[in-house]
Amino acid sequence: MSYLFGGTQPLRASGRLSAAGSGSVNSHTSGSAFRLDINALRAFSVLAVLGYHLKIPGFAGGFTGVDVFLVITGYLMTSKVLEGLQAGHFSVRHFWLMRFRRIYPALAVVTIFSALAGWFVTLPGEYLRHLRQASYALVFLSNFAFDNDHGYFALPAQTKPLLHTWSLAVEWQFYTWLPILASFVWRLWARSKSGLNAVIVAIQIAAVLSLAWCLWASSRDAPSAFFSLRARAWEPLVGGLIAALEIRRRSEGDLRPAWFETGLVGAAGWMLVAGCVVYPFAESHWPGPLTILPILGGAMIVGSRQWTSAGTLLAAYPIQRIGDWSYSIYLWHWPIWVCALNWISLRGGSLDAASTALIALLSLVLGALSYRYVEQPFRLRKDIWTSRRLMRASVAVFLSFLAFTIAAIVTTGFPSRLPEYLQGAELARKTDTPRDECFRNSNSIKKASETYCSFGRTDPDAKATAILWGDSFANQYLEPISSATLASGIHGLIATQSACRAFVDDSEKSADQPACREFNRSTLDFVLGKAGPSIVALGSNWSNATEISVLVDRLLSSGKAVILIMPLLNVGFDVPQKWLENQLRAGGAIPEWRVETNSSLTNSTLRQDLDPLLSRYRDNPRLITVDPQSVVCGNGYCYLVRDGHANFRDTAHISNVNASQYRGIFDEAFALALRALDQQRAKQSADSGRLPPVSSATGLR
Repeated sequence: MSYLFGGTQPLRASGRLSAAGSGSVNSHTSGSAFRLDINALRAFSVLAVLGYHLKIPGFAGGFTGVDVFLVITGYLMTSKVLEGLQAGHFSVRHFWLMRFRRIYPALAVVTIFSALAGWFVTLPGEYLRHLRQASYALVFLSNFAFDNDHGYFALPAQTKPLLHTWSLAVEWQFYTWLPILASFVWRLWARSKSGLNAVIVAIQIAAVLSLAWCLWASSRDAPSAFFSLRARAWEPLVGGLIAALEIRRRSEGDLRPAWFETGLVGAAGWMLVAGCVVYPFAESHWPGPLTILPILGGAMIVGSRQWTSAGTLLAAYPIQRIGDWSYSIYLWHWPIWVCALNWISLRGGSLDAASTALIALLSLVLGALSYRYVEQPFRLRKDIWTSRRLMRASVAVFLSFLAFTIAAIVTTGFPSRLPEYLQGAELARKTDTPRDECFRNSNSIKKASETYCSFGRTDPDAKATAILWGDSFANQYLEPISSATLASGIHGLIATQSACRAFVDDSEKSADQPACREFNRSTLDFVLGKAGPSIVALGSNWSNATEISVLVDRLLSSGKAVILIMPLLNVGFDVPQKWLENQLRAGGAIPEWRVETNSSLTNSTLRQDLDPLLSRYRDNPRLITVDPQSVVCGNGYCYLVRDGHANFRDTAHISNVNASQYRGIFDEAFALALRALDQQRAKQSADSGRLPPVSSATGLR
């Protein structure tokens, strides 16, 4: 994931450090004095994230740089709001315009650049997705766009040139609410002359609520919490609380340094921040309890107000310049990284140390140029870029970009810009999960209103005799399964959820998301209930053979027929993308692409572990295994592309273009399941002395 550095400090007078900024600010004579230590912390934060994204050793936790910076932006922006309220001339509109002038011009330039670069290096479907996300970025809503684009079906981060703008959106949303709420609370309590104290209390309450929400949400749905202002607001509010307490002390005439304004606190803060950058935190569980560490470190540095004199190490010219350029460096580094990876990949190369160094250098250079020729002119030349001109130009840029995006939607990503022989790769990538309205997301939410959508025979009087249970690796076979069940007269139900393999839930499965555990519990209860279907088709991205065996045993012991869909292939790379690259390098179409089988590709370890566990059911006709590998593999080879069509739409999921090739194995599987259940009923009837039920060509009765 990626982060943005859009905060600012008061401008240096005439491009040099102001008198207040060049000396110690521990006197608290001015809350607006330029802080060399804060600018150095900005430089450190952006370099940390740059090192993390470029995979430079020593930056395993570099993504925590954004958390540190959120403390900074909360401190600076809260200072501006409260100082304006205290002076009696604060304007929410002016505050927003100030932030817009600071952020939007450079963002617009980078967004336009990413669209131009993407025209030459991305597939139509991927390009269309990028333009949509870019449109969201231009209105500071990209965190919502990327939140909706995570999970099994999200493209890799390296294919999203503006992924890093999600945090800019979160930051802008903080800028939106902070002045409104602070002004409201201030004016509500102004008559009693305790507006500042009321704001401090409000900040504390909001920070505690946000932190509580963060800890709760990250344990239930970490990806959504990652993109959420509600889960992130406590981070800038910590900086805001420091600013508010400083302002209260100054207003009370207390100019003495606070107890924490010591070199020991400042040094401990720098050590803590540096330690967080080095330590390999698990980003998938971020933000969470451990996020408190970089926030605490950043707060200690900002609150201690140490090493702010011109002669200190933090005032060194390179450090201060990188601090000045940090916003533009961050804006540029991720699109450059994505474009470079695509460019190198298309030419069959690999990223080496020299390429990484070049990307880092280019990020710094473009950051410096953007600061000099984009940021500064829009901020300082208000005689040219008046508020009206700035807003008109920004609206024109957005509307033009929106029109271009609409044209991309109409043409599905301008496919005509690519050679005809590349369209097959785009078609494979374009197909998504079948019956998307019925496929639950990781929060167990789907668009369709019914509990379980139907497939196969769906007339109102048909009893549900089958259910497809699992994650996307089950859902991907819906087309051939639907055809097979329709031909057999079977009414089936869809019970599939993203990133949620089928398993028997128990108290030891605490590592799984609560929504997934609840989904599996409710599905199993339904299947085992009186109205439960007799045939259960299971498919998932399993890695534990014992887990599969436990579930199969539970279902078979309850009299169900189980169709177990074996794992297909573990390709390990994006098949359409690689096919595209191979054809570009070859300069023509490659209608067939096969690879030699190996244990990793064919999931041999899982299959070998599963075989002895299922061996005790070999004489049970109600266990039917379906092996999709038999369709795409043979004679020591597996086909990734055949007859000009890709067999996969990503690294593991099948392409719907070729889904019908699996119809035969499912026809046979459901026929065997029906036969086994008829035999079971016949035996039960014979044992009870009654005639067996009559089997029907239309399924079970």
